[in-house]
Amino acid sequence: MGNTNAVKDPKNGVISCWVCTGVMIAVDLVRYFLLLMKGTGISIVMNGLVLVWVIISIVETVKYVNNKKKNG
Repeated sequence: MGNTNAVKDPKNGVISCWVCTGVMIAVDLVRYFLLLMKGTGISIVMNGLVLVWVIISIVETVKYVNNKKKNG
């Protein structure tokens, strides 16, 4: 997996990744409960985006923890 080095501090990168995940989940919940967009194509796309973002956050967190253990 490539590394862009966009974030110089890996801890801040992991934190911002989880913040973005939380925002995506909040937007999805607002869309679901307030806009009543259930069962539409947009719903499927949003749920897919949230799932992908959660997976990215987990992968980045695992990489950060493994790197931190390796470096001491």
